Amino acid sequence: MMGLIMKRIATLSAAACVFAAPSAAFAQVTADQDGITIGDEETNLNIGGRIHLDGVSVSEDVTPFTDDVDFRRIRVDATLTVAKDFRVKVDADIGGTSTGFRNVWAAYTGIENVTIKGGNFIAPMFGENMMSSNNIKLMERSLGSTLAPNFLMGGAVTYRGENWSASTGYFFDPLEQNPLRPADVGESFAGRLVVAPIRERREVVHLAIGVERRDLDPGAISRSSARPEFGLNGTTLISTGTLVGVNSYTNYNFEAAYMNGPFLVKGNYIMRDNDAPTLGDPKFNGGSVEAAWVITGERQRYGMTNGTFGGIRPRGKLGAVEVAARYSFLDLTDGAVAGGEQENWSLGLNWYITRNFRLMGNYINAKTSPGRNGLNESVDVVMTRFQIAF
Repeated sequence: MMGLIMKRIATLSAAACVFAAPSAAFAQVTADQDGITIGDEETNLNIGGRIHLDGVSVSEDVTPFTDDVDFRRIRVDATLTVAKDFRVKVDADIGGTSTGFRNVWAAYTGIENVTIKGGNFIAPMFGENMMSSNNIKLMERSLGSTLAPNFLMGGAVTYRGENWSASTGYFFDPLEQNPLRPADVGESFAGRLVVAPIRERREVVHLAIGVERRDLDPGAISRSSARPEFGLNGTTLISTGTLVGVNSYTNYNFEAAYMNGPFLVKGNYIMRDNDAPTLGDPKFNGGSVEAAWVITGERQRYGMTNGTFGGIRPRGKLGAVEVAARYSFLDLTDGAVAGGEQENWSLGLNWYITRNFRLMGNYINAKTSPGRNGLNESVDVVMTRFQIAF
């Protein structure tokens, strides 16, 4: 009931704030790389969006897949800023593999170094999920991200120091369930601590830990599965199936990264400890190691508040070119659960034509040993994406 009330409050308050903004502040209108902005520096309304058009060609093994060209995301967003200290954001996917509201939140930053946030947003725990899909180096997030929380309704407080930040919050169910990745019904505590012992403009050492404790509602089911890192098809190679008898679980996440100018290498390890006596209290785990290099020399970008890496800003007339590679794995077999084991090798090429346009190409080899069907298989995938973001 509390989660339902919070959903209604967040949606109604966000809409009210957007439409109740003082009209006098919106006399000035600008359109640039950051979208359409109506208003002045202190009070304004920014309208933006993203379009991700993907193509996927699959060399299948046992599990059937279909080649496809379709929209992965069509998202529109509006962000209202009032007197610099108060922000309201509403965005929604209106097309693509799933539709519905994503970010619907309000935040207050009037206290020095503190952000107070409430609504529907990504729970602060796993850095890769907190990164914008506009900025990830490969077209899909790594296998282990399926164990981490995504969009949830709740509230959080973040404190940012000079070289560290800490976030903690309490969360319910999301405003709208994503059919491709529904959240387990329940309530969560989540927290994230980020430390950057080196944080210079062109060099960063990043360390982070995160934890989420989720208590499931009585009778609720739990389910974990992962697509083979391409997003136009909901078919999975590994999956726990529907798990009954999970009372709660705790997720632990560990991250490390090093950035030097155009180079970036990062890794993470995530583990889920299930409280499910009838299933043998299974433990699931996953992780990844990723590297990227901007051949044209532009630097990688880092944000201290969330401890995440941002997009590349091309300097030359022909844009910026980046290569990326990743190894990731996920193990969903333990106790009485035989969800399968999978590892992926990925290669990527990014052409940042401008800050708003990007072309991406990915190759993925996904192997199970075994998969959810009890069989070993190997799948090769070639993917492309045309991205518009503003």
